Amino acid sequence: MNRLLFSCITPRNGQAIHTIGIKSFQLFSSNLSQQYLSVIRLPSITSFTLCRKYASVPRPKISEVTSSDTWIASSTSPIKSNEKINSNIIDLTSSTTTTTSQPFCDPPIKTDDTDSKHTFKETEQDVAILPSDLNKNTHVSVRQLCDYYTRLSKKNLTILVASTAAYGFIVAPLPTNILSLVCVTLGTVLTSASANTVNQLMEIPYDAQMKRTRNRVLVLGQMSYRHAIGFASVTLISGVTILTLACNPLTGILGLSNFLLYTCVYTPMKRKHIINTWLGSIVGAIPPVMGWTACTGSIDSGALLLAFLLYAWQFPHFNSLSWNIRQEYDRAGYKMMCVSHERLCLVTSLRYSIMILLTCSVIAPAIDMTTWLFAFDTLPVNSYLVYLSYKFYRNRDAQSSRKLFRYSLIHLPLLFTLMVIHRQIKTQNQSTPMPTQELVPVPM
Repeated sequence: MNRLLFSCITPRNGQAIHTIGIKSFQLFSSNLSQQYLSVIRLPSITSFTLCRKYASVPRPKISEVTSSDTWIASSTSPIKSNEKINSNIIDLTSSTTTTTSQPFCDPPIKTDDTDSKHTFKETEQDVAILPSDLNKNTHVSVRQLCDYYTRLSKKNLTILVASTAAYGFIVAPLPTNILSLVCVTLGTVLTSASANTVNQLMEIPYDAQMKRTRNRVLVLGQMSYRHAIGFASVTLISGVTILTLACNPLTGILGLSNFLLYTCVYTPMKRKHIINTWLGSIVGAIPPVMGWTACTGSIDSGALLLAFLLYAWQFPHFNSLSWNIRQEYDRAGYKMMCVSHERLCLVTSLRYSIMILLTCSVIAPAIDMTTWLFAFDTLPVNSYLVYLSYKFYRNRDAQSSRKLFRYSLIHLPLLFTLMVIHRQIKTQNQSTPMPTQELVPVPM
């Protein structure tokens, strides 16, 4: 399950010996005590190095692979046969290309790529550390570094989180201050980027086992751990500072608390219990409250209603997303509803979709947060969400889950836009009573 590589380089007759040990408890469940060792001979490396690698490694350029390199994999099993040794030879100098047996967590090698015209034969047991992994003096352009930062931040997720915070600010019943809106949005972006970076740092070996996450920056070794930790630290400090000083301390406390909840509670719980879905929904419900508090400075019934809407929306959204990749979650060892409690996954999606409809149709106008026209305008929007959730509950197939997931991406911004249109604005025109003029008797 936790597939790791450990390489150790020691000088020996002017060459370097790489010893690679691979443990995969899921793949070798029948023989847990067996360990595979690979011996790699590389020239011109004489220093002693201890490094830790994962199954995914960057592809080397053809100029970095010499014709004299010989990559031989031998097993510690008592059965030593020439057929097994020959089957574990990894040839990087052959002119032929194969794409059917590429590393399971590397990007696909294109046949027309001039820098990757080599054969990389790998089984589930044999993994090689390429020479480019040992080169720490790689230069990265500014454009590529920005791309790494956006991928570390999970760009799409960060945009969604910052959008909900901005909507929470605009939906608040007070007049909109543009400067405060920009500050709360920027602070939320930085805090979310830091949380997502720490999440990727904690899940590198598990991300390498899923197709959806195997091309992430840290899995591919495109950025060092120290660099990622530094990026997470700078963005966290900057984000919390902006939320605290430019908005108010309550918003800063909410941002820091959400960061800790996401990294210290939700992320570890993903491998322990299915309650992680409910915890993750709480994490997603806090950003609109941050926008509300940045505008009003307090948490009232409107902020709680926004939090509940985001909390409920994440169940049909995430459950439909995870349904089609539940085999990957299972292989990586994540405890998800879609893996162990399929019926609960379907029921919760339908249940919270109905709750969203009732909240928008009754509670929002009742607490004087929106006008009653909001209830009528959102009725078809929420009804279609309930319909798709019901189809997902009845059919249990990939097509219905995919339709529900795609509509959830449209449903949330549409719902918030209607809420902005029908919000109740409370003007702060405190009409002070005119002072009564005392009648002063005038002598006749």
